[in-house]
Amino acid sequence: MSGSRTLVVLDGLFDDLDIESAVAANLGWRLVRWDGSEAMLARAKAVAHVRTRIDAAMLDRLLACRVVGRFGTGLDTVDLAAAEHRGVRVVGVRDYCIPELASHTLGLAFALDRRLDAVRAGRMAADASWQEVASRQPMPGRTTATVIGFGSVGAAVTRALLPLGISVRVVTGHRTAEAQAIGAAAVALEEGLVGAGFVFLHAALRQDTAPMIGAKQLALMAPGTILINTARIGLIDEAGVAAALTGGRLGGLGLDAKLAANSPLRAFLHDERVLVTPHVGWYSERSARELRRRTIQDSIDAYNALPGKAEKKTRGTR
Repeated sequence: MSGSRTLVVLDGLFDDLDIESAVAANLGWRLVRWDGSEAMLARAKAVAHVRTRIDAAMLDRLLACRVVGRFGTGLDTVDLAAAEHRGVRVVGVRDYCIPELASHTLGLAFALDRRLDAVRAGRMAADASWQEVASRQPMPGRTTATVIGFGSVGAAVTRALLPLGISVRVVTGHRTAEAQAIGAAAVALEEGLVGAGFVFLHAALRQDTAPMIGAKQLALMAPGTILINTARIGLIDEAGVAAALTGGRLGGLGLDAKLAANSPLRAFLHDERVLVTPHVGWYSERSARELRRRTIQDSIDAYNALPGKAEKKTRGTR
């Protein structure tokens, strides 16, 4: 592929790059996995990554790079200010796993609400009575929910809850009318926390949202509230949440995150009120294919859209 531009994958999701390479080749690009050399970094016109920290120092090594793509939605692995200063476009992939993440979110919430962990094999005999199940933990019958963040996943969760007879309040800064149009109430954060049976976190992780739920916010919640966070672990103060579990303020906690070795929430991994999954809510075979394809496609599209960088080759179909 003589004369083709090169996209370097700094670190990827899978051992092979078959999907990524096919997309790049269809667009007239060459895709390679980083071999650790400075020369490869210096020649790359675009890079893609998952965990590699793209800070100012890394950007200085990417001498020809004009686009940084990420296999994921969040861009917290990139120093966005440094990238903008150097004229580098940063691309994430949105809306590739809405069904997966929304259903995973609701699965955590309903499993905690219905105390499914208490009745699974090994926790309680299969022939236990309903009285035995109910006596293990309160089952108040939660019919109110607050969804914090009304992006694609937050909206999907809201739409799923409403037909079940659950009253939903939404905390959003810019999609108030959309939330109200489907039957949810738009409220401020503090108002939304008061009296909610469920609290769902779907906000983006930014400097002004880290953490969004700490001791002050937890104190506003009614005893027994179930908190679900399938966004980013940085949205919660882990020590504050641990204290709320210890004190009985929280009735349940659902997380989709890899907990650090020193996380205070590790003490609750075997607690019936807590369900933690290892950042798998986004995943299905379908969504993984879509993410791999679109990361490369969107990165090359972003490069082609740069002034003076338009490709003459017809782009592939999506």
